Amino acid sequence: MLRSVITRYLQLCTLAAVGGAALGCSDSLLGPPTSDNVIDTVTLYALSGTAISLPSGYSMLDARPVRTDSTDFDFAFDITESGTTLIYPAGALGLSSVPGLQRSTKPFAEITMAPTEGYEGDSALAVSPNDVFLARSRTSISGCYFFGQVSRYGKFRVLSLDLSARSITLELLVNLNCGYKSLDVGRPDS
Repeated sequence: MLRSVITRYLQLCTLAAVGGAALGCSDSLLGPPTSDNVIDTVTLYALSGTAISLPSGYSMLDARPVRTDSTDFDFAFDITESGTTLIYPAGALGLSSVPGLQRSTKPFAEITMAPTEGYEGDSALAVSPNDVFLARSRTSISGCYFFGQVSRYGKFRVLSLDLSARSITLELLVNLNCGYKSLDVGRPDS
C-alpha cells in the first residue's frame, strides 16, 4: 500500500514538473531559443568536376558549407554534363531521406515560417538564379535535450550560378534552435 502511494506521488510530481517546464518554455514547447536567425551567403561547388577539398554540401545542423566525402550534409550541388544545375537532398544521393527541399513560390523575404510537410527527400531539383527553396535538415539531438531527434528548418535563394567555376552562391537562413520553424531574422518565438 505504501509503495503504491509513493509511486503515485512521484508520478504526480513528475507530471507537475513537466507541465510547469512546458508552460515556461514557449508556445512550441521546445524550450527557449538560444540562437538568433541570421541571413548568410555561401558558395558551394559542384560534386563533379571540382576538387574534393571544395565544399559541395551544406550542413543545416552546423549552418555551414561542408565537403561531401562524409555523410554530414543535408543538401549538395552539382552540374550535369549537359549543364543542368541541380540541388540534391541527401536522400537523392543514397543517404538519409529525412533532409528535404521544396520549391517556394514566395520571395525569400516573405517566407516567415517553415511548413512541416511537402519536402522532397529523394529527388534532385533543378535550380536557376532567384529560385527560392525551403529546407529541412537531417535529425539531431544537439540542443534538443528533452525532445529527442528533431530537424532544423531553413530557406535559401539562389543568388548566382557560375558554370565556369562550377559554383552556386546562396543567400540562406537556418533556424538553429531545436525544432523551431520561424524563418524571420532575429530571435525566434516559434
